[in-house]
Amino acid sequence: MFGKFRNNDDPRLRGGRRPTPADFGFPDPLPMQATPSRPEQLSNYDRLGQTLVATPTVSTLSGPDAATLASELCDQIQETHQSEKEEAGVRHIVLDLQNVQYMDSMCVGVLVELLTTLKEAGGRIALVNASANVEYLFKLTRLDRVFPICRDVMKAIEAVERGG
Repeated sequence: MFGKFRNNDDPRLRGGRRPTPADFGFPDPLPMQATPSRPEQLSNYDRLGQTLVATPTVSTLSGPDAATLASELCDQIQETHQSEKEEAGVRHIVLDLQNVQYMDSMCVGVLVELLTTLKEAGGRIALVNASANVEYLFKLTRLDRVFPICRDVMKAIEAVERGG
């Protein structure tokens, strides 16, 4: 149907070659900008007693980042258990979401799975400094009843260590 609009005599369209913008007098497109690389770790970690405080450094937690974060958390917990034989290892996690503006359902699912694993070992997870979007997500799914959402890190640590 659109063949009648093509000028088959145009040398730019011969030979099965697809025309480029330069063929029509347009400048070459700008080279693609390199995407910023992901940090080595998605979070910074601090330990206070039996609680691991994780502060994600990314603003969006979705898809593969959620699985990477859970893997990092598990690695951090395992590392503390192996390095401190006589002392109690990490049992609880406080997730400081001060930098996170968006979290998708996969990340929520990963957190629920992590909570289930921690509960089997007698641990808990609390969230702190959640943005309005993230807090709304947890209230909408009623997971705010399962994950305590606190305003500061010390209150979150108290919540997980006293059990609610």
